[in-house]
Amino acid sequence: MRGRIRRVAILSTGVALVLFLLPLGYAVMNLSMADARAGVEAVALHAALTIDPAFSGSDRTEIPKATPGQELGLYGAAGTLVVGSGPRKADEAVTAALTRRSPAGIIGGSIVAVVPTTSAESITGVVRAALPLSTVWQRILLIWVAMTFAAGVALAVGVAAARSLSRRIVAPMEDLARASQALGDGDFAARTTTTGLAEIDRAGAALNITAQRLNDAMARERQLTSHASHQLRTPLTGLRAVLENALTDPHADARDALRQGIERTDALEKTVDEIIALGRGTAEGTRINVASQLDETKRRWNGVLAERGRPIHVVVDSPHPFAVTAEATLRQVLDVLVDNTVRHGAGEVVMRVRDAHGAIAVDVEDAGSSIATGHDVFVKGFSTDGGTGLGLALARQLVTDHGGQLLLTSRAPRTRFTVILSAAPSEQNAFFEES
Repeated sequence: MRGRIRRVAILSTGVALVLFLLPLGYAVMNLSMADARAGVEAVALHAALTIDPAFSGSDRTEIPKATPGQELGLYGAAGTLVVGSGPRKADEAVTAALTRRSPAGIIGGSIVAVVPTTSAESITGVVRAALPLSTVWQRILLIWVAMTFAAGVALAVGVAAARSLSRRIVAPMEDLARASQALGDGDFAARTTTTGLAEIDRAGAALNITAQRLNDAMARERQLTSHASHQLRTPLTGLRAVLENALTDPHADARDALRQGIERTDALEKTVDEIIALGRGTAEGTRINVASQLDETKRRWNGVLAERGRPIHVVVDSPHPFAVTAEATLRQVLDVLVDNTVRHGAGEVVMRVRDAHGAIAVDVEDAGSSIATGHDVFVKGFSTDGGTGLGLALARQLVTDHGGQLLLTSRAPRTRFTVILSAAPSEQNAFFEES
């Protein structure tokens, strides 16, 4: 690509120089010839003005000295050279002047100019000036050489400009190609830089936007995978426990086991749908009753906690416990927080909804062991017991994506996590309560 651009630029420059130099060289030749003729004529005329028109061939007279390379002579009426340089006998030009005819401009390989001197309307002599054509061609050739040198310099400048231009054009295109290749290979962090070339920058901007969208999509899919693997573990464990109890207990009611299995399967299916909606950003925020969500969460986890001898309570300290968020978000976040208390906490679990300066706060606390001050429990991978360390990080991301906050508000003596949600307007609360 670079070589092609350079070749095109050099060829264009060369053609332009040839098309410019040919007519210019021809014009230089014509102007040089015309200038030489004018110069020779001026020398002859100047010399004629210094001569007495009444001179005779026997008179002693003087004419200006000729410049090097020129001939300048005075011829008498008989056609013989009186003084100066030139042929000793009159040539064609002098003869034509003596007979009052117009002489040719170029004679015998020289540019010739003749000026007759007259007295009493009779020609008394002729001043002849001549310049060899070889001298004129030497001047023309020198000019042509200078023009050729200038053309060479211009061509060199064109080559240098072509190389610079090729680098400026091809380098961004190569960068664009590399970014496209990297994007095709799965590197969604590949980006192009601004080059100052509008067309390439537009293509690069479109590629960057595509890369960002693909990167966001892949990030969502990775988050969905992590979220699903974490959130499905508990309902799958519950379903497995129901089935295993039915198999190991000879007195178990098969129909009851099937009923519980179906209920667990329905809950699992709902969890899967919610995870997919949350992971792909399709879960929309609506007005929900937070207290009802807490009661539902209590029913889901009551059995698990009861097996460990731990009670779970719901406390409603808000007269209007309504918030604006995605129901799936709150359900999943509450499951993460309660699951965290089951795995790492101790004692009773309390879920409380309260007003928080125009917002709705949901606390989930237990009497578990204190969390060290230097530990950030929301960092992915952080765990004190060899767990995945994904739950709290995913929960915070879900809450943040829907405009809320998830905070660790107490480390000791009780562990408390608080979800901050946007409160639904009281007018809406009143409307829904009346209806």
